[in-house]
Amino acid sequence: MKPIQRSSSPASQLIDYWNDTRLHAAAAKSTSVRPAPGIVPWREALPDVLAVGYGVMAQPRFLNGAWQEVRWRTTPSAGALYPFEVIATIVGEGSYLWQPETGRLTPLDARPLHAEELAAAGFVTRPGDRVEALITLVARPWLSMKKYRLRGYGYCHLDVGHTATNLALYMTALGHEPMLHLRFSRSFLAEHLKLEGLCREPLAVLSFSSATPGPDAAEGTAARRIHPASGLELPGEGELQGWETLQGLLSFDFAIQPPAEPGTAQLLSAVEEAPAGSLLALPEGRPPLASAAEWRTAILARRSAKGFRNEPVSLAQLGELLGALRGEGLTADCGGDGLAGLGVRIVARDVAGLTGVFSYDPQRHALRRLDEVAGDPLPACMQQGLAGSAAALVVLHAPMLRRIEACGYSAFAELQFRAAEIGQRLHLAATRLDALAITCIGGFDSEESAALARLDTGEETVYVVLVGIGDDSVFKHDQWNVAFSHGFTSTLED
Repeated sequence: MKPIQRSSSPASQLIDYWNDTRLHAAAAKSTSVRPAPGIVPWREALPDVLAVGYGVMAQPRFLNGAWQEVRWRTTPSAGALYPFEVIATIVGEGSYLWQPETGRLTPLDARPLHAEELAAAGFVTRPGDRVEALITLVARPWLSMKKYRLRGYGYCHLDVGHTATNLALYMTALGHEPMLHLRFSRSFLAEHLKLEGLCREPLAVLSFSSATPGPDAAEGTAARRIHPASGLELPGEGELQGWETLQGLLSFDFAIQPPAEPGTAQLLSAVEEAPAGSLLALPEGRPPLASAAEWRTAILARRSAKGFRNEPVSLAQLGELLGALRGEGLTADCGGDGLAGLGVRIVARDVAGLTGVFSYDPQRHALRRLDEVAGDPLPACMQQGLAGSAAALVVLHAPMLRRIEACGYSAFAELQFRAAEIGQRLHLAATRLDALAITCIGGFDSEESAALARLDTGEETVYVVLVGIGDDSVFKHDQWNVAFSHGFTSTLED
C-alpha cells in the first residue's frame, strides 16, 4: 500500500504517524527466523528450537466439574514417561541441560568441548562446515524400565527418535542444516558430560554448523550464566540395579558401525515392482510442509489420539498421510547404507472404499492388496482398546534380527530411530487433515502383528501407528503407572 501524502490538515500529525509506523515484511527480524546482524544464526535460534521441538503446551479443560490446566509435551512418549534428557553443548563454551517444563537452559557441570575433539568422538561433518553446537539426547532407561521392564529400554530409542526428529525438522525449516549422528563414540561423550555412574547413555546427537567463525566465547551464551553449574540427578538403588540388567545390551558394550559420509536416504525401502493392474493409486494430497510457520504450527498442534470416533477415514486422508513418507529422511552419518530401511503395511478396517491388508509402494504412491480381510488388531496390540477402534493401522516392519546379526547395535538403534522418525512425520502430517488423529504403539505381540500385517518370513514389526477420526471427548486425565497391557501387575518400584 502506498503511503498517504503528507497533509497540513488538523489530522496531519496522525496521518504522519500512520505513515511513519507502517511495517514492512522485508525488515522483519525474528530471533529464530532472521537473526540480528553479527549473531551466528543457530545461537539465537537454539532456545526457540528447543521450546518448540521439545517444549510443553497447556490448555484449560473442564474435568470433573471444574476447570483444570492440562499440560502435554510437543513430542509423544511411551507412557508419557520421557526417559531421556536433552543437553545443548556450545562448542568451546559449555553445556546446558534443557528444562522443558520451565523452558530454560541451565549450565551443566561439564568441561568445554573443543572443535578439535569432534573428530576423535566420531562426529563427521560436511566439507567446509564448522560445528558450532550439539544437541545430545541422553537416555535414562530407568524412567521407562520401572514400568515396562526391559522393553522400556527400546522405548527410550523410540522416544529419542521422535524428539530428535522434531528438533531437526524445525531447525531445517528455519533455514539451517542440522545433521543427525547415530555412529559416534558413546564413551567419549559420556566421559565429557560426566555420565559415568549416572545410569545414562547418549543415543543421538544433532549438530549445527556454520560456514563462518562464530563470536568469541565471552560474547556467547556461556558469558550470560545466571545460575551456577550443576550436575544431573543421581540414581537411586533401584535405578542402579536396573542399569545392571542392561549390561551387554548398551552401546558401550558394542563396536558401533563406522560413520558414513553425511547424506540422506529414502524414508522407506523400495518394494518389488508389481503389475500396474494390481496397484491402487492413492490421492496425492497437498505438498509437504515447507515454511517455518507451517512446521511450527504442526509441531505445536500435535496430540496423540486418546480415542477414535466410529467414522471412516477417507482415501484422500490416507493418501496425504502416507505422502509424508515419500521423501528422504534426516541428513545423517548413516543415511546412505540402507541399514535402517523400513517397509509399510496398511491394515484398513474402516477406510472409505478400502478394506483389507495392503503393502505401500512409496515410489508409485500406491497400495497393493495382500488380503481382502483385515483381522482383529487387539491381539497384535496387546488388547489395548484404542487399537480396536482405529480405522487403520500403519505397521512399520524390517528384518530386525537379520540386520542385528549382521551389524549389531547400530542396526538395533538405527531401525528404531527411523521408525520413530516416520512416526513423528505421520504425527505432523495428521495435524493438517481435519479430524484425523494418530497414536503410536511400541507395545505389540510380534507374532500376532506379523500375522495381522501379512509379513513375510523374517520380517517383523518395529512400530505400529493407529489412525482414525479423533474423539476429543475422550480424555485421559490419569496415567496408570503399571503396564497392564504388557502383562505386568506391578512396577519395579513396588
